[in-house]
Amino acid sequence: MSLFKSEGISIAGVACAVPKNNVPVDSFIPVFGEEVTSKFTAGTGIKATYKALPEQTASDLAVAAAQELFSHVSVDKSEIGAMFLVTQSPDYRRPSSASIVQLRLGLPIDCSCMEINLGCSGFVYGLQTAMAMMASSDYKYGLLLMGETATKLVDPQDKSIVMMYGDAGAAILLERKEGVKTTSLLRSDGSRFQAIVLPAGGFRDMNPGHERFMCSDGIERSLYDIFMDGTSVFSFSISDVPAAISDYLKITETTVSDYNAFLFHQANQFIIKQLIRKMKLPKDQVPLSLDRYGNTGGISIPLTLCDAYGNKSGGEIKALACGFGIGLSWGVTNLEINTDCIYPIVETDDFYKEGKFTPGNY
Repeated sequence: MSLFKSEGISIAGVACAVPKNNVPVDSFIPVFGEEVTSKFTAGTGIKATYKALPEQTASDLAVAAAQELFSHVSVDKSEIGAMFLVTQSPDYRRPSSASIVQLRLGLPIDCSCMEINLGCSGFVYGLQTAMAMMASSDYKYGLLLMGETATKLVDPQDKSIVMMYGDAGAAILLERKEGVKTTSLLRSDGSRFQAIVLPAGGFRDMNPGHERFMCSDGIERSLYDIFMDGTSVFSFSISDVPAAISDYLKITETTVSDYNAFLFHQANQFIIKQLIRKMKLPKDQVPLSLDRYGNTGGISIPLTLCDAYGNKSGGEIKALACGFGIGLSWGVTNLEINTDCIYPIVETDDFYKEGKFTPGNY
């Protein structure tokens, strides 16, 4: 069993950013009709999302979140020993977008930087990776960044997911603090990798044709569009995920009453309702953000945290967090954080103008 434990490392701040481009589900009525859009909202709970501007990338949103974080928390950047960027929407095939983010944030050369290619489980996996590296080092701070622009990878005629995905960025500052213990349970199942997949553009199939074909769900797509087997993903979400949470509670010898918040990946409202029912969770301790931000992948956990607690102060949160999705990959962890360290979500239209260039012509 993949169980990991970290001690003496806490979350010192959380900030999130979304593009300055709000897209209501109602705006798709001319495309799909009122009946389709109404059924979509009724089933998923999503009423609007935020879509990256054409020039914006995931790293732009991660940088905006980090800059917002640094505007609230005074940190000597020379003491940030590692930065991790979780994204499946990199600026380039090579190099890692973490290198560009290091430059833009002015992080020191002594700061190790790496990219983690994970989606909906990315927060839990990224948090554990960052904490593990901090535990084996002497640096004071670690920075976990996240960014996603999945809306750029969806067929605009795909009524199953084009209204679902939202874009966002997140920044989580980690610092050393005695008495804090974090336990993470991580799982993955590559036998189900085809459940959520974008086949084209990688090195397995770099330049296939753009012709469209009929998929098993009755929707036409090309190999350059995200495909999701909704039935398989739903079954996974209401079976494997609650099983992992139950295992986590048993292993950690905790119960639902030991937590005052439950932060789930914001897949859709029906899945979250099923998790609430199966785990017998108090509804008022399960915050939702997907109605206004959509499914933002792994960022949905910190985004929900900022949405629910960003304007509150003086309260201590003991949360159980669970991310699950593409891979298939899922994980459960615990968080302890004061609401004073959680900041409201900001909107941004910034992008890195120098990021688009011709190599050798600087």
